[in-house]
Amino acid sequence: MPAKLSKLEEKALALLMQNEVGMLQSELWHKLGVTSREGSRIGIKLERKGYIKRVKAFSNDRWTRRLVPLIKQINIEPLIGVPCPSCVYDNVCGPRGEHHYKTCILLEEWLSGRK
Repeated sequence: MPAKLSKLEEKALALLMQNEVGMLQSELWHKLGVTSREGSRIGIKLERKGYIKRVKAFSNDRWTRRLVPLIKQINIEPLIGVPCPSCVYDNVCGPRGEHHYKTCILLEEWLSGRK
């Protein structure tokens, strides 16, 4: 089960996921409106929970951390309308069943855009 996030951690993670290369820790705490100390702690907590990695970076003549998200947003839009979840043959579909996804007419029609 994933670790529970505070509201501030959720907001920070949402900001970080907007860019695959992440952002500097100082940018994050400015956007969140928190102190550098609190921003650093948020980064450390998110790293411990496995959501981001903190990479040492040099910026504006000082060392800081770049917070890079380890999780990616998934677009499920292409899967909308796929017939499999509501298929009447679901219980007999498979390699040894009467129906198989490789020969499924419903799936073929959906993939070709006819349905």
